[in-house]
Amino acid sequence: MAQISQKTGAQTLSQRDTVLISLFGALWGLMEITIGVTVKGLRIPMGGALLTAFAVVIFTTGRYFVPKRGATLMMGAVAAILKIFSIGTIIASPFLAILMEGLIGEIVLSVLGVNRFSFIFAGITLLLYSILHPFISQGIIFGTDIYKIYLESFRRLGELLHISSAHLLWIIFIYAMLHAFLGILAGYLGFKLSRQVQQELNLLRSQKETMA
Repeated sequence: MAQISQKTGAQTLSQRDTVLISLFGALWGLMEITIGVTVKGLRIPMGGALLTAFAVVIFTTGRYFVPKRGATLMMGAVAAILKIFSIGTIIASPFLAILMEGLIGEIVLSVLGVNRFSFIFAGITLLLYSILHPFISQGIIFGTDIYKIYLESFRRLGELLHISSAHLLWIIFIYAMLHAFLGILAGYLGFKLSRQVQQELNLLRSQKETMA
């Protein structure tokens, strides 16, 4: 297999690796563009979480076939660039969201390797991060004073609904657990899909060798 000069750490990416990274990155970006517009247009509950779950399935499958450090981050970079082109201008929040998803996924899969547990853990981590991302990005854009506004809104919401802070925290906890469960499903689906595709490819390869 022809080698190219691009490297991730001590690992060299083959031409096949580069093609697959571009392919899965483009698939990720197109998903963000097409499904993302639909989700936002219909205002589907937990729409951002659903997009992140789809992203987990895509980049874990891609990482299965390119198990090299840096692959997931590069897929995220491709997806983020496509997202920018679809918008026509640079908007920080969606661009940073995709890049951070790629970075977090890269860290988890580089540390834990390519296996079922790492895929599921990446899914949980990414889905929980999707809750925090709006607050992080708004803190970067508007400064830390935005958090004071959120805390005050949180307090007033409790008073309006006659719900104690403890009960509101339980609601937040349940909301986070729903995201974590969706992350488990996404990671597991990514692993199962990868294995299924690999088995089909092995079967086709065996059939070609038999016919040769």
